[in-house]
Order: sequence, then C-alpha cells, then structure tokens
Amino acid sequence: MSYRESSITRRPSPRRRPSTWRLLIFILVGIFVLFAIGFGISLIFRGGDAPQADPAQSVMAQPLPCETTMVNPAEVLPISSKVKVSVYNSTNKIGLAGDTAKVLKARGFLINEVGNDPMSKNVQGVAEIRYGPKGAARAQLLAFHLPGAVLVQDNRSGKIVDVAIGAAFIKLEGEAQIAAAMASPSPSTSGPGCSGAEISPSPSAP
Repeated sequence: MSYRESSITRRPSPRRRPSTWRLLIFILVGIFVLFAIGFGISLIFRGGDAPQADPAQSVMAQPLPCETTMVNPAEVLPISSKVKVSVYNSTNKIGLAGDTAKVLKARGFLINEVGNDPMSKNVQGVAEIRYGPKGAARAQLLAFHLPGAVLVQDNRSGKIVDVAIGAAFIKLEGEAQIAAAMASPSPSTSGPGCSGAEISPSPSAP
C-alpha cells in the first residue's frame, strides 16, 4: 500500500450538521406545545373559579303562574253583614253619600263613615271602590252592587272598604239582578303570579 492510499483511507468523514429549516421547525413546535399546555392549565383554573348556577335562583327567575277559573261568586265572597264600608261623596251632588249608605245598610252592610271624599277627588265614573289587600273579597262583593265602579287597591292594613260615589252614579244595582249575577259562574284569577285573587262580576241582565 502506498503512502497516498494510507492517508486517504484514514481521513475521518465530516459530520453532517442539521439544516437550518429543521431546527426552526423544532423550535416552533416546542413553542406551540408550551403555549397549549399553559392555555389548558389556565382554563382549568378559570373553570374552578366560575360561580355555579343556583337551582333555586333559576326556579325563582321563572314567571309564576296565574290561573283563571270559573267560580260561583255567592259561594266564595263574604256576605254583606261581614263587610264594613265607608261611603263618600266625590261629586257636587248634596246628600249622595247619605242616600247610598242608607240603601247599603238596608242590604246588610255595616256602615263605617259617611261624608265627602277625604281624598277630595272628583270621580267622573260610577264610583271608586278602594280597599287594601285584606279587603279584596269585600270590595268584589260591593262591585256587584255598583256595576261599572273601578276597583282601586291601596296600602291600608284593615278590611274596611271605601266607596267614593262618582258623577255617573244613578242608583245601586237591583237586588234581583245582583242575586242572579252572583249565582252565575264568573272568571276568577288566582295563583302566586297574580297580584291578588279577583272575581269579575258578570254583566248585569238588560
């Protein structure tokens, strides 16, 4: 073997260096993996801190039902002897409250006060029937005696009902017509979603 051949055979082969684009891809993949891990961890912590929905609040958020049924007013409303009423004149007609109070008393109602409207209102309709939450059924009974009257609920704590006679009032409904209306089924609203149980008087017969 010649000296030339020996030197060629013993020369080590050069190592191949990784190309630049492969190194760049490796770095980008590593950055992406680290970002994905950090993002996943942050979602886990956020999910743990998120407030859980309260089932009770979800139920309360739903609208409460208010049902309308047909009832016989004579069976659910109080009798007149259980109703105390104040009669007021909300017009310029002299004696209107006193005359109305006499008829109501003859029909069994308990008269509390008689006089001019303490609210100094000039009621143009038939009448205003004013009552508190405890007097709702008593006000509905009076509505049968005063067809066309407006029911007005206020914040009074007692059961006494006020009747403020208006300019369109002529006379109380006849007792025969009242008995017939109270014996006929009338729509009644009831349920937790209602502002209060209410019975609508049936239209009086012509």
